[in-house]
Amino acid sequence: MNNELIIRQLNRLNGMNLSELKEKFCELFGFEAGQTNAVNLRRRLAYRIQELHFGGLSDNDKEILSRIADGDPMANLKDKENGEISKLRGTRYQRVWKGKKYEVTVLDDGKFEYAGEVFNSLSAIARDITGTRWNGKLFFGVK
Repeated sequence: MNNELIIRQLNRLNGMNLSELKEKFCELFGFEAGQTNAVNLRRRLAYRIQELHFGGLSDNDKEILSRIADGDPMANLKDKENGEISKLRGTRYQRVWKGKKYEVTVLDDGKFEYAGEVFNSLSAIARDITGTRWNGKLFFGVK
């Protein structure tokens, strides 16, 4: 493959509809794309086409990025154990309830801020929003 062929393949992505992009994604990645949009698929496919032609990251670069990610709590994508939720300061939980969007922010001390007030639990916030008792993790979709 020469560079002209790569450029033609990248340009062809712009003329593809969502269905065609999903088919190409499956061809290049070996699994279905899932729920996404055309813009995202075009970006991922463009990267993959170039990766296949020019090569991906070197093992050394992968190791460097892994070490950086290991030291960054925001890069840790592992599931929490035993129903534990993230209490990392700044984490936000959102829920749409009866057509209105509600947002909660985790504070430094493990408490939660909602609508300018501080709460000790997500359940207390869910109760404030709905007027009834709720499991807060369930209400905000983190359980």
